[in-house]
Amino acid sequence: MSIRARLLLVNIGLLALAFVGMSLFAGAQITAGLRVDYEQRLISEISLIAQGIAPAAVRFARDETDDQALAEAFAPYEAQMGGSLRLYFTGLPVERYSGNNTARNLLPRIEPPEIEAVITGIPIVNQRAADDGRPYLYTAASVFYDGYTIGLLQLSIPTSALQGLIVQRWIVLVSGMITLTVCAAVLVGWIAHRMLRSLRQLQESAARLAKGELKHRIASPSSDEIGAVAHAFNSMAERIQSMLEAQQTFASNTSHEFRTPLTTIQLRTEALKRAPALAQDLAARQYLDEIEAEIARLTSMVQGFTLLARLDADRLELGRDEVDIVRFASALRLQMLPQAEAKGITLSLIAPDEAIHIHVNLAHLTLVFRNLLDNALKYTPKGGSVRWSLVCADHVMIHTLTDTGIGIAPEHLPHLFDRFYRADRARLRDVPGSGLGLSIVAAILRAYGGDIHIDSPGVNQGTTVTVRWRVQSPQLSVQP
Repeated sequence: MSIRARLLLVNIGLLALAFVGMSLFAGAQITAGLRVDYEQRLISEISLIAQGIAPAAVRFARDETDDQALAEAFAPYEAQMGGSLRLYFTGLPVERYSGNNTARNLLPRIEPPEIEAVITGIPIVNQRAADDGRPYLYTAASVFYDGYTIGLLQLSIPTSALQGLIVQRWIVLVSGMITLTVCAAVLVGWIAHRMLRSLRQLQESAARLAKGELKHRIASPSSDEIGAVAHAFNSMAERIQSMLEAQQTFASNTSHEFRTPLTTIQLRTEALKRAPALAQDLAARQYLDEIEAEIARLTSMVQGFTLLARLDADRLELGRDEVDIVRFASALRLQMLPQAEAKGITLSLIAPDEAIHIHVNLAHLTLVFRNLLDNALKYTPKGGSVRWSLVCADHVMIHTLTDTGIGIAPEHLPHLFDRFYRADRARLRDVPGSGLGLSIVAAILRAYGGDIHIDSPGVNQGTTVTVRWRVQSPQLSVQP
């Protein structure tokens, strides 16, 4: 997971936790405040209702009306409040306001809390379960008429009304918090994007440096900690470029200086081998043969150094010659066949019947595949096989070289193209090589836009080399 994603997740998680905590706290406060406001409104409403139904209560107390008339007087208020009203009488003899109706609607023996509170002059709202088991809110108020207390009016309302108001407020609160969280997440994402811009630039620059773009530098580093790392990166890149340029110059100059003495030694060795005085000296001729072989090996290494130096400096002259790759492979196989037969190795070629042309310097093409075939033959034991197959697909020539050789351990595969690297030197001590061949092959293929991949199941399980070379090469530029 990227740093940006982790930062976003952490920040959004913290914001979400903070907003959830704020929502719970604010919701609890809103719920408590809403309940207090609602209860105060009920107390005010019941007082007004008591005033409104006072005339009807007087007529009912005088037995001038019946229960039906009292219910009709209550109906508009009950509909408005969504609850139920009930009129109680205290049982105290009140002149002109006592009758059969009052006797039938006396206060219960155990007075409810809201009734007791009204009698004491401090009205309250009480919540309790009704006979049907559902919770209700109860409050009460005194009914006055002509300065007399006619009775007590009780109001009961289901708590669902209050719960509905609370749910509405919670919906508004949660919607607002979600909106704020989304806005905060967008803001955090924008800030993280700006903060990580320099880090991404540093990452891209490091990747380009790893690919060999030694001249690349980070432009305009920021003034923060990441900017300090960018400045250090630029300094490191400059030092690496200077070191590699010095190495390339040294290799190029050394290779050039070695050519003349090697050529002189080779000429002198050939002259000595033709001298009549040494014709019968077998030991001397053996020594001369060994010297000549070492001269050839050193000459090959010098040529490799020279080629690598030109590749590193982007001064390799890419060829424009049109080469039939099928015919070339057949010819190269015939050249390598004696080496294969000397070890009893079967060297086979599987190629298309039709000609396939590519634009390349023939010397570069020969160097690539001669090196690969030579490696396959060197590391394949007697009686083994090397197969070279050619397939053309989507304007790409795919070469696959498969051998039944000693194979390669998995830990060595990533380093095969490193210069002077040889896998398992102890096991391959008797196999000649400088460790430059595959480096040169990979560099030439990169110059022509191709690639190479080497795979092996493991030691003593053979090796497969896959080379991709474009059939339709782009316009090649020749640099002096």
